[in-house]
Amino acid sequence: MIEPVTGAGYFRMPLADCAARLERWRRTHAWFAEKPDGLVVRPVPGSFEEGQQRLLPKTGNRQRELLWECADGWTAYLDSRFTSDAITAVGGLCSVAGGTGVVVGRRPAMTGKGMSLVFALFDGPETVRSIALTWEGGWGFHTFGEPLPFEETDRYLERRKANRFTEEMLERYCRELGIRPWDPDFYGSQGVLFTDLLSAKGSRR
Repeated sequence: MIEPVTGAGYFRMPLADCAARLERWRRTHAWFAEKPDGLVVRPVPGSFEEGQQRLLPKTGNRQRELLWECADGWTAYLDSRFTSDAITAVGGLCSVAGGTGVVVGRRPAMTGKGMSLVFALFDGPETVRSIALTWEGGWGFHTFGEPLPFEETDRYLERRKANRFTEEMLERYCRELGIRPWDPDFYGSQGVLFTDLLSAKGSRR
């Protein structure tokens, strides 16, 4: 079962193109300019579930990043952080390299009841739309940007904030863009793994 619990990103571009752009961006970091061997980029064949195992164990920083081919010209992005930093990676790469990106977040709320949910759409340097349902000592519902044509905006008027954005709505919004995050058939059989060796050894942070 595909389960990007804490967050996943999706780029509307082929895997090879996405990997080349991400590598160029990562290597602009001054540390890798000085020590280029500190970043290892290699292809990873197999199933998406097997690819996700390459991100274990989860850590507090971004030691590993995984790009994975998907259907309909999309490429998925995940990282090794306990709480995914997909929003930074997707927004940042779209900003510096262009293209369209989407971030999908779904993780259990701290209350133990319900899910914190995130949907964000980027186009180049622009944040086109973001929707978030989060637990902040109480449910908070936040949006940015103009509603997309397929949004169920009447739901945003619900008195109870937890009902304004649901897992089913998040999945429907993704499908409108051609993304099926929790459908195993959406994912292909190859990916690219980025490993920050210096971070993994604790020498960079």
